[in-house]
Amino acid sequence: MPAHRLSPRVRTTLRAALAAWVVILAVTLLAPSATGPSWLVETVAGALSRLGVPDALAAPARVEFGLNVAAFVPLSLLGAVLWPRLIWRDWTALGFASSFLVEVVQAVAFDARSATHADVVANTLGTLIGALLGHLVARILGAKARKAGASEGGADLPDRHSPTEELEPPR
Repeated sequence: MPAHRLSPRVRTTLRAALAAWVVILAVTLLAPSATGPSWLVETVAGALSRLGVPDALAAPARVEFGLNVAAFVPLSLLGAVLWPRLIWRDWTALGFASSFLVEVVQAVAFDARSATHADVVANTLGTLIGALLGHLVARILGAKARKAGASEGGADLPDRHSPTEELEPPR
């Protein structure tokens, strides 16, 4: 994976966004009631139906799967940009383990929540997609950093000297 340098401001912003998303997911996934997630699924399914999306795609079960995929994409996308040394397999394994843990907690601790293997699959798929997108972004940033470094170093500019070098006699 090509190395890239993020400015401290960008790194801080990405870390803050990642932390905020983790908090939002934790509150949503570990809430004792399924009211919020169920409302979201019903609202999105209704909106898709009104937009003319076929019923087979706007079915609540499919919408829930899609929302579960989408919920985990930002985690590994931001993570892969922040920590490019972790490869897509690492992020996918972390996504699987975290999703499995969340589903176990939902099954054991919350009577009003239902734990399903489909949620683990969707969350893991979302983590994989995010990791692949994150590594693509990291690769693009690395290419831009290498290109900027070549221009900044002057290697691609002929006879570029500082004013003090021009005053010294050649040796």
